[in-house]
Amino acid sequence: MPVFVRDTAKTSVLVAHLFAHDILVTGLNYPVVPKGEQEIRLQVSADHTEKDLNFLLDKLAEFKPG
Repeated sequence: MPVFVRDTAKTSVLVAHLFAHDILVTGLNYPVVPKGEQEIRLQVSADHTEKDLNFLLDKLAEFKPG
């Protein structure tokens, strides 16, 4: 599942923020994706619980790029 960030620096900082909270994501920056299409990718499966998804949403909401 892609989450478009559209900024290389913010993508890198968001990946680090989520990793710090034990959430595994993949950051994709230029030249892997075109400029302006920077994103993180999440792998969501049936094994993830509602609690897991709410935790992710909370951590995304807490993210404040510097």
